[in-house]
Amino acid sequence: MMRGSWYEIDLDAIRHNYRQLRGHLPPNVKVYACLKRNGYGCGAGAVADVLTREGADGFAVASLLDALAIRDAGVRLPILLYPGALPTAAPTIEALDLTISVSSVDELELWRAAMKKTRAFIKVDLGFFRAGATPHEVGRLLVMANAHAHVQVEGIYAHMSELPTSKASDASDQLRRMQAVLQHARALGVRPAVAMMSSTEGVLNHPEMDLDAVDPGALFVGLPESDKPARPVKLQHALKTISASLIAVKRLDASLGPVPDIPGFKAGMVLGVLGMGWGDGYPRDLPTGAEAIIGGKRARLLPPSHLEHLRIDLTAVPEARFGDQVVLLGRQGDQIITHEEIACLWGTDMVGLYGHLRDHIPRIYTGNHNTY
Repeated sequence: MMRGSWYEIDLDAIRHNYRQLRGHLPPNVKVYACLKRNGYGCGAGAVADVLTREGADGFAVASLLDALAIRDAGVRLPILLYPGALPTAAPTIEALDLTISVSSVDELELWRAAMKKTRAFIKVDLGFFRAGATPHEVGRLLVMANAHAHVQVEGIYAHMSELPTSKASDASDQLRRMQAVLQHARALGVRPAVAMMSSTEGVLNHPEMDLDAVDPGALFVGLPESDKPARPVKLQHALKTISASLIAVKRLDASLGPVPDIPGFKAGMVLGVLGMGWGDGYPRDLPTGAEAIIGGKRARLLPPSHLEHLRIDLTAVPEARFGDQVVLLGRQGDQIITHEEIACLWGTDMVGLYGHLRDHIPRIYTGNHNTY
């Protein structure tokens, strides 16, 4: 506990979530678990190790750091690298035995020049307007990739649009585009062995999109991204607690001078300081009504938030002492601060909450696991 703050991650919840998904998928559909953003803040290496033991077929990440964490955890399964790395990283990519994403002929030629053997998934843009070849260009790209002896096309994939303008009907339109791409590739004799397009939202709501493989991510840490999915899964949050420690406790007295004109401050109050601040993922603008739990009691957090510290009103918790655990999310005694409460206070959603998790905060893993 380098700073006295930590996250508690439940690996059994990740196992449960994987089994919920696997129970709905046909046996021939592969699972490439998307562990971007350090496994949604839960630790890409630890999550990959658990999912490997559960039977996952491979992983997908956007960051080389996440790929390195997975390999450092001893996982040897295939790792698809989403767009992000450049050919200058080819030695690292080869050392980690990664499969790259290719979106254009220009990209293909640059990667070919940088690598001894290029293992790739072709990425298709179905209307997300992000990385990926257009449906019109995919056939040419596949033909050119397959024409090179040192290029191995392992698969083809796409991600459904998440643009604000997306409508429910867009999913069917994008599936039709993908099917047309695959049909054209088959006619050209270059249809890859693996085709996939379903992330969490797709795999839960569009079973017709399973194709050969799926690459959900948020699902494994307990985020359904859908209120009423077509595939009824019961997911559990992997993030159980966000905790900090009291690093200072004192009663305000007259020797400090006037009490600051800040909401919540008053003469004679007992003030505590937590070893966590906005540099650790807590909102910089302290949300109105924000509380934490200490000694099984709720106590108010006091503005302003600092880079590595938060204040807490301990007046109603006279037993609080230096070093005590303070829960910012999770349960302590009979009190609980839920994920929904925190997401609402922070002005975000569940994915945004997990996105606030910082990599420098230690993680304590519960459940049957190795040491990470």
